[in-house]
Amino acid sequence: NPAAFAMDFQIASSYLDPLLRPDDLTMAPTPWLAESWEVSDDGLQITYLLRDGVVWHNGSPFSSEDVAFSFEVYRDDQESNASNFLASFVAADTPDPRTVVVTLDVNDPTWLFNASTLPIFSVAQYGDYWYSQPVGFRTLAGFDWNAALPDGTGPWMIDGWNEVGVSLSANTRYWTDPPLMSNLEIRWESSLAAREQAWVERRCDIVWPIRAADIDRVSGRIGRLYAANAASVMFLAFNFDARYTANPGVFADIRTRQALSMAINREAIGQQVFGGFAQSFAAGTVSQPWAHDEKLKSPDYDPDEAVALLNEAGWVDYTGDGYLADANGQGLAMAILLDANAPAEIQRAVARVKLDWENIGVNVYIQIEKADEFTKRWTKLRNYDLIAFSFDQFPGFSDFDLYGSGWDIRRNLVGWNPGGYENPDADAAIEEYLAAVTIEDQRAALQTLQQAVDEDLAGIWLGFPQSLILVGADVLGFQPSMAWQTANTARLWRADESVS
Repeated sequence: NPAAFAMDFQIASSYLDPLLRPDDLTMAPTPWLAESWEVSDDGLQITYLLRDGVVWHNGSPFSSEDVAFSFEVYRDDQESNASNFLASFVAADTPDPRTVVVTLDVNDPTWLFNASTLPIFSVAQYGDYWYSQPVGFRTLAGFDWNAALPDGTGPWMIDGWNEVGVSLSANTRYWTDPPLMSNLEIRWESSLAAREQAWVERRCDIVWPIRAADIDRVSGRIGRLYAANAASVMFLAFNFDARYTANPGVFADIRTRQALSMAINREAIGQQVFGGFAQSFAAGTVSQPWAHDEKLKSPDYDPDEAVALLNEAGWVDYTGDGYLADANGQGLAMAILLDANAPAEIQRAVARVKLDWENIGVNVYIQIEKADEFTKRWTKLRNYDLIAFSFDQFPGFSDFDLYGSGWDIRRNLVGWNPGGYENPDADAAIEEYLAAVTIEDQRAALQTLQQAVDEDLAGIWLGFPQSLILVGADVLGFQPSMAWQTANTARLWRADESVS
């Protein structure tokens, strides 16, 4: 089911194409199957002009009907994993084979970035199966793949698959330059150690992702290690409604929040956790380069200034035992909530934060919870001081619900504002972003939002980790892509085996 994304996205990105493609470096939308597009003044209609002469792998022409069908499936498929991108989608009209007119019920600033970059699939292949099912219960899951190989317009054509991988061959009729190699094989292996071993034994040419801590394990083969910027963020969100912790209301004083940020050795986190492969001082959670404000930086490590700020806020080492307390003798303590399923990197980063804060006299308790209890604590009990998050982002920014008061989890069951953060400037910037039609206006609104939540700290920024990709020495032409680091397989070519 191409709408479910149950398969690795490397497969979809190899045999299917999107209307618009995220730029490799900025993630901004660029022409692909659609050679151009126009957005109405109110943002409710997007008109795409499709490329002429594009054909499916079976030789039939690609048309606007394929686009309209794909959007319908993404929205309505019972197993779609992209339906949230189509929340505002009403209809797609096809006045001619090269024109698609999408109508939305509300302006959606992420439409060009997210919905428009989804892979487009064939109505001729799936239509009969889809429309044979009752409305409201339709899904492409269960389609008989033994009857026909998956059809696409992408650079690679699927030849077959088995329990260990998918085999593809070059699409020599590709609408732009065809692949430089003749064949591509995608293999899956759930164990990172097994993937690394396959690379060392020359059974594969590219491995992604790889962790900095494991680089020594792959030193048995000459190759290239690419460190690419990624749309990944790490941060600790403050709980401003921490009524059931040691120091209720402690974050009302911005000096406390600033001091905690200043007391973190981000350079050490970057080295110890990511081997130096991280943008350690990047501030905020807008990692998409098209919108990120590079002028904003987290503070340098300054524990003395942090202690001075905490003293001003009323936290002093009265007894000389090295721990800070208020005038009533209540010690300053921080409970950090962490998901047990969180990546090892964020767990190690939080452990380093604990060390840094304890060095300035703050008691720190890292509380690791399994999924159900983790959710219960941040959505209902709210008995923590900070909550750790680490996630990858799509090309379009959709995480404004972290900061908007309208998404306060205390009042909005579908919200994601975990700590009751409220900032009128942030709310105004979010409203401006949601109303923006042009990418330039979206960028301006998001940079205002970043400044607002950085000046009145919504959380502790821990930077943007980079993505590490291993490539064999004889494979050249590799170009990482922030949206999917190994998407550019069509540009690869193999040099002489003696290359080192």
